[in-house]
Amino acid sequence: MLFAAERLMTSCHLSIDLVIGDVAVTQGRSYWACCVDPSSYLVKVGVGLESKLQEWFQVPQDVVSPRYDPDSGHDSGAEDTTVEAPPPYAFLTIGMGKILLSHGSALTSRDPNGCTVPLPPRIGICLDYEQGKVSFYDAVSFRELWECGVDCSGPVCPAFCFIGGGALHLQELVANKQERKVTIGGFAKLD
Repeated sequence: MLFAAERLMTSCHLSIDLVIGDVAVTQGRSYWACCVDPSSYLVKVGVGLESKLQEWFQVPQDVVSPRYDPDSGHDSGAEDTTVEAPPPYAFLTIGMGKILLSHGSALTSRDPNGCTVPLPPRIGICLDYEQGKVSFYDAVSFRELWECGVDCSGPVCPAFCFIGGGALHLQELVANKQERKVTIGGFAKLD
């Protein structure tokens, strides 16, 4: 199921909700952390170009995919060119207490396939706008989970995608320990 969620963001049988941050990053480095409820069905945590995230949810749901480009004729996300552009989104896929790590991730697991790791208590996201990369961390041990490139040619927003419902606590200002809870699909948990 985690592999399918990595390839597609929607299913005809599941609800999908996207929460886009109300503050866009346009320079420098930004860091925030969140705690994903381990009982969440599927959650994607990451960043994306503000324009592409908004465009993505204005198309009919049956063609929505993280790599869909209405002009390309396919949804591979890659055109046949020699210059490889970074993707407009970068999401870490989380489900049922596990994280699916893409190929080339920094952290290896005990899983023979090396594809999933246990969900840490808190996930840190660091966006380096000038370098055009985003890194995901175990925010408790500060161990890197995964790093990838992301298109920073415009404003980039934090984004959270809930597939089939889920909950997370967003820690907006790490230094001040201010937290905001986001609940989607009826999953509510009081601390």
